[in-house]
Amino acid sequence: MFPQHGGVPNFSMRIRGPMLVFLILVLVTGILVTLSFSLNADAGDLAAQNRVKLSFIVTLLLSVFILLAATGRWWHPHLWRRGNSQKHHRHRHKHNRSSHRRRC
Repeated sequence: MFPQHGGVPNFSMRIRGPMLVFLILVLVTGILVTLSFSLNADAGDLAAQNRVKLSFIVTLLLSVFILLAATGRWWHPHLWRRGNSQKHHRHRHKHNRSSHRRRC
C-alpha cells in the first residue's frame, strides 16, 4: 500500500541491497563497454558495429533479468506472505485427517 493512499509503506518489499548493487554494476559496466566499443569503431567496420549492438543488447537483457529477479516480491506477493495461506493449509490438512478418522 502506498503512503499517498493513506497506507503505510511496506519496506520489507523493497529491492535488496546486493541486487541493487549488482544491477547498478551491470548497467555501469555495460554502458562503459558499449561506449568504448562505439568510440573505437570505424564507420565502415561491420564487425565493430555488431560488437556495439551485441554489448548493448547483452547489457539491456542482463539489466531486465536482474530487475525482474529483484522485484519478484512485487510481481508475486502471495509467495512471500507468511500469514493466512500457511494457516489455511494447516487447517485444511487437519480437517482432512479428522474427517478421514471418522470414516474408519
